[in-house]
Amino acid sequence: AEQASYDKYACWCEATLGRKANDISKAEEDISTLSALIIKLKAGIATHGSEMEQLNKDIAANVESQREATEVRENGKSEYVAEKTESEQCIGALEAAIGVLTGAGSGKKGFLETLQEAKLLSVVAGVRGILKQPTVARSVSKEDLELVKRFVERPEEVVGRNSGSVSAMQMDENPFGDYAPQSTRIQGILKGMYDAFAADLEKANADEAEEQKAFEALMNTKKTELATLQASLDKQTLDNAEKKKSLADSKTTLDDTKAQLESDKAFFDETKATCKTTAEEWGERTRLRTEELHSIQKATEILTSSGAQKTFENASTTFLQVATHGRRLANIRRLGLDNQAGKGAAKLLKVAQKHGSAGLSKLVAVLKAGGHFDKVIDSIDAMMVRLREEEQDDIAHRDRCQGSLNKNKFDMEDLQHVMEMAGNTLLRMRGMQTNLLQKVDTLVEAISGTQSDLEELLSMRNTAASEFKQALKDDADAVALLSHAIAALTQFYSSNKIELELAQKQAPGTYTVDADKAPETAWQGEGGNYKGRSGESGGIIAILTMIKDDLENEMKTGRAADAEAQSDYETQHRSLTKSLKAQETSKAALEKELSDLQGKMADTQDAQGRAEGDHNSESELSKALYSDCSWIDSHFESRRDKRKDEMAGLVEAKNYLAGVESGDELGV
Repeated sequence: AEQASYDKYACWCEATLGRKANDISKAEEDISTLSALIIKLKAGIATHGSEMEQLNKDIAANVESQREATEVRENGKSEYVAEKTESEQCIGALEAAIGVLTGAGSGKKGFLETLQEAKLLSVVAGVRGILKQPTVARSVSKEDLELVKRFVERPEEVVGRNSGSVSAMQMDENPFGDYAPQSTRIQGILKGMYDAFAADLEKANADEAEEQKAFEALMNTKKTELATLQASLDKQTLDNAEKKKSLADSKTTLDDTKAQLESDKAFFDETKATCKTTAEEWGERTRLRTEELHSIQKATEILTSSGAQKTFENASTTFLQVATHGRRLANIRRLGLDNQAGKGAAKLLKVAQKHGSAGLSKLVAVLKAGGHFDKVIDSIDAMMVRLREEEQDDIAHRDRCQGSLNKNKFDMEDLQHVMEMAGNTLLRMRGMQTNLLQKVDTLVEAISGTQSDLEELLSMRNTAASEFKQALKDDADAVALLSHAIAALTQFYSSNKIELELAQKQAPGTYTVDADKAPETAWQGEGGNYKGRSGESGGIIAILTMIKDDLENEMKTGRAADAEAQSDYETQHRSLTKSLKAQETSKAALEKELSDLQGKMADTQDAQGRAEGDHNSESELSKALYSDCSWIDSHFESRRDKRKDEMAGLVEAKNYLAGVESGDELGV
């Protein structure tokens, strides 16, 4: 039993020391690797810091340039809107003046004369303000400008009654004394001014469109550049955060590895020393046991009883004390113009055919049916208003579509970027999760090994304690039996008062044969005093007493060895428990890190899902915007050109009708 126990202990020592030596070697390699990784991570974090600082400066400069460009564009657009509003007001005033002058001096008394004069006077103030515009000075000659100024200052010279209110200017132009208004000439001048303002407005619209297009191109470039910079910053920030996290984890792992290494070294040294001591104790014990068995063999010659033989057999298997150790758009309508009856209808038909105006062709039919020129002119004015409104509607639709399309494009690009970033992040997180799971599995195996060591240590201690108690009992029984045997052997000599002595051998003497002398007896010299076999009995009793003393001394030594083994067990148990707690602490930290990582993965997956949903919504919006806005690129300019051509035809038709009505136009 003792040999089997020691063999088991020696095997455990060999396996445990080998395993701990491997753990120490691996820990030292891990410490070297982690130290190099920490230095590398610190250098990487410093590099990321400088790159992030430069990226933040570039992003701030990009945002500032966008703000400045937007401010310049908004100022330009405000100037355009003000200029456009002023030009439209001038055009409206000129249209009103031309319309009033068209009916001036009809020569009909009492028929709308007072109303016509009131209209003329109402438009004079508007024309007066127009004369200050640079466009007037650029498009009207000084002579014509003076005539218009006289008209503005004295409109009664243009509008009056033939019954006595005819001005000198009117009499100069009409020697027959009838009323002949100067409105036709002034109307022509105002028409020239009208065309100049319309041309300036058209040019301003074109310039504004070009500036807006250039601005949008610039902003697209800046936004693309900003998105690239932001993506780079996001990547640098993410990499920096990951390296900081890796640095913190590496430092924690390094500290844990160092602590585990110190614990393993202490355990290795203690186990090695204990195993060596135990081996030495086993050698000494084997020697002593051999000597003990030799003495017992001698005692069995005297103690022949079956009970004594069994007792000494148990005592021969004496106590063996074993010391142990342990180990992350809008549709486009076509509008037209018309003319009046007779020759006017024929003229308007030519104009309609020239400009391809369906609306003007309809007005030709109205004139042929007997429609009045005034009504046709009013219709033309209304058509002009509708065309201008349609022009503004088209522009507004275009601007709205461009803004919506650009926003939809940028939103889809942003969402695509978010989805890609989330996918890359999830890929990295899955790698980190696999690494953390492997570390947790490794720690689980180490914890299991340490727990097994603790269980085996306890089992071996319990076995040794049980064997010690049994050996102690057997030795005590043997001592008692030897005491009885010694007492039995000495009883005869004590009762007969015979002194026990050790048997001595006499030196051989020289004998001579004397025929006459009688031979000596075996008891010669003792006389009648029988001493028995006191010499031999004294030797046996001395041997039994020595064996008894050895057993008693062995019991005393066994108790001290058991106390020492218990102390060694407690020391090894504390060391293994400390190692187990360190392993469990590392495992808990890794599991928390893994749980946090899995939570972040779930959040990232949710964000990716929301981004995909938003991207799908933006894709549907893109289809809807295409249905509403696709005509902008293909038909906006052609609609504008056709509208301009139609408006030119309407103006030509209106001017013709106005001339016919005033009597200037005589033929087709």
